[in-house]
Amino acid sequence: MTKETPHIKVCHFASVHTIVDTRVFYRECVSLAKKYDVTFIGIGNFTGKRDGVNIIGIHNPETRLKRLIQTTFRVCYLALKQDADIYHFHDAELIPFAIMLRILGKKVIYDIHENTYEDILNKPWIPGYIKFIAGKSYRFLEWFASQFFPFILVIARTEFAKRFKVKEHFIVQNFASADELKSFRVDDRSKIEGNHIFYIGTVFDYYYDFSKLIEALYILKQKGKIIHLECVGYLGNLVKSGLEVDKYYQQIKNQITFHGHIVHPMGFEISKKCKVGICLKNQPEKILVSHERKFFEYMTIGMPVITCDSHIYKDVIDEYEVGKYTDMTNAIKLSETIEAMFANEANLKEMSLNGIAASEKTFNWNSQERILFEVYEEVLQN
Repeated sequence: MTKETPHIKVCHFASVHTIVDTRVFYRECVSLAKKYDVTFIGIGNFTGKRDGVNIIGIHNPETRLKRLIQTTFRVCYLALKQDADIYHFHDAELIPFAIMLRILGKKVIYDIHENTYEDILNKPWIPGYIKFIAGKSYRFLEWFASQFFPFILVIARTEFAKRFKVKEHFIVQNFASADELKSFRVDDRSKIEGNHIFYIGTVFDYYYDFSKLIEALYILKQKGKIIHLECVGYLGNLVKSGLEVDKYYQQIKNQITFHGHIVHPMGFEISKKCKVGICLKNQPEKILVSHERKFFEYMTIGMPVITCDSHIYKDVIDEYEVGKYTDMTNAIKLSETIEAMFANEANLKEMSLNGIAASEKTFNWNSQERILFEVYEEVLQN
């Protein structure tokens, strides 16, 4: 147990991330609460104390414009009221306020979870000329902010730091917590009855093409191979209406169970009847800087994983043999990969054990928790 320092007040604040965000709340805030007095301000309907963290929930805005104006103002106002010793924020629109906090003498950390600059340039809903202006504006703001406070980067390789215009940075990976997920662990997934795939997370988004998975399951059905999908995640009205017009979904919908959003980590209870886990996120290489968190969570619970064929996933899978990678944009190749995973029980068992070993030795949150405390100690001393 880390020695408690209750007189140090820490305030995490976000205008996009929810109060149950697995990195911000379950990893960083809960860890830091072992030593500091921690408050987290984020999107959600709960205000109170949970797992040692003081939570202040903010109403989820209906539109992006309301988030940028009303929510940002509300979050900043509440953060300022905390009068914390360290402020730790998670969203780009909060940078100007964070600079103001630093000018006021507060210690500040910016936690970047994505390659925001390239992500802006890749947004399909932003007109081209506005993308260019918004991207360049953010790039300048990122550089300017780094003159005031250090950044925490979630990146798979140290050389990816060059993609960010930052002066001082630390790397804190988004590895999974073995203690949190150990009760959902299955050492040998090959012994589980039936053929079930598990997915937890975003169903549809810019980089999550759920339709290719549906088509892949349809292709397998045509070959006489019935694979069931257990899906844990928020299913909005737009997603539901999209499924109703998907010709492949109509043919296999009895093979898919949507469990809806389940508070982390209890959603992994569903995984105990599944042999294989899948990661759907498939960003372009120029944007990709970090792995999906669920990649490490699957490894921790002994679940062989299917991922996209981006180099950072290929490197881990080739070295640790914890699953297979494929072209997520090609339903035929995805179906072939799924078929190959279920065809060899000996390989499934080996992948299960390899994932557990890799998570305990290398890809575990305990190692990153130590780095996080070191970052805080350095920031407090400077």
